[in-house]
Amino acid sequence: MSNIKDFLLQLVLISTVIFTYQIFFAERSESNNKVKIVLSLLLGLSIVLCMSFPTIIANGRLDIRIVPLLLGTLYGGWRTGIFLSVIIILYRAYLGGGSGLYSTTLTLLISMPVIIYYQKRFINAMKQNRIYMSLILCFYYCMVGICTVAIIRGFSFKVFQVQLVYIVITVVSVLFFIFLNETINEMLRKNRQLQSDAKDAEIAFLRSQIKPHFLYNTLNSIASLCIDAPNKAEELTLDLSQYLRSSFNFKQLDSLTTIENELALINAYINIEKARFGARLGVEFDVDANLDFEIPSLILQPLVENAIRHGLMSSLQGGTVKISIKRRDDTVLSFSVEDNGGGMSETKREEILKPDINKKGVGLWNISQRIKLLYGNNLRIESAEGVGTKVFFEIPVLLNRQIGG
Repeated sequence: MSNIKDFLLQLVLISTVIFTYQIFFAERSESNNKVKIVLSLLLGLSIVLCMSFPTIIANGRLDIRIVPLLLGTLYGGWRTGIFLSVIIILYRAYLGGGSGLYSTTLTLLISMPVIIYYQKRFINAMKQNRIYMSLILCFYYCMVGICTVAIIRGFSFKVFQVQLVYIVITVVSVLFFIFLNETINEMLRKNRQLQSDAKDAEIAFLRSQIKPHFLYNTLNSIASLCIDAPNKAEELTLDLSQYLRSSFNFKQLDSLTTIENELALINAYINIEKARFGARLGVEFDVDANLDFEIPSLILQPLVENAIRHGLMSSLQGGTVKISIKRRDDTVLSFSVEDNGGGMSETKREEILKPDINKKGVGLWNISQRIKLLYGNNLRIESAEGVGTKVFFEIPVLLNRQIGG
């Protein structure tokens, strides 16, 4: 019974370490180097704890260090496997040299290259195949251990019986932890997929709000010109058709467009508004970025629309809207839309960034939500009454092609 208690103690120690990792780090990227370092340290700790509380049978020390060693190598990679192997050898030398150190070192030298070789196949395999592979590798490690002990210490039927019991306990332990880890990872993957689907659905809804809002306003502008300036109305209708042709590209399902295309849409909108407001509306562009960079479609046009409609045209003298797109460094694109219109109070700024189902239109809240869902960043507003408003945000350059919606 004492031997069983010793093995159970080791299982509890390993379980504590693994659950600690799953709770605090499993939601993070497995390719994150910091996460791999933490995983290596935690599994190294569990190995030390297992070797510190071994089961003594037939004057031999038995522990299930193979469980964290195998988990670390298969999930963490060859560097983690080598790191854990070094810990095992060094700690075994600390506990005492002799035949135990020799058999431990020889077992690792023979078995670890095979385990590392199959690590990539393990990562690319499905759940059931991962379980099979881990059991085979565990059995292989144990058989190598039996052979090295027999070579160094000599064969003993009693020791062989003990080793068979050890193999059964080890294989069952590995099966338990691999199955548990795979089940947790599967749950996390499903949860991430659900979150991604919910985000995509939200973004699609927000985009569907923006386009009717834009079309409603532009068609009203064209309608107002049909009687007094029919030729101009015809030109603007052609501008609108060009906008629709480039905007409603349903073959492009990832919702991304280039800066060049977004500017073309903005120009089409501005042409319509200039036809209505004339000299009251001034527009300035400051673009210092590759026009082929990809950004979410219709992420600037609504900001320009808000600046013109609510910032400039709320006063008789009108004003100027400045549109800036700059690459701040190798990783960040900076966008801003600024007007010298009426501005707004702090209370108004807070109000417009809150959802309101009673509002017929959409604007800053919509764009803010899209940026937050896509990139985790916030839309920022600087404004003062009688001075004007500046709306600005940043998105990462390198992630542009990875964003969907």
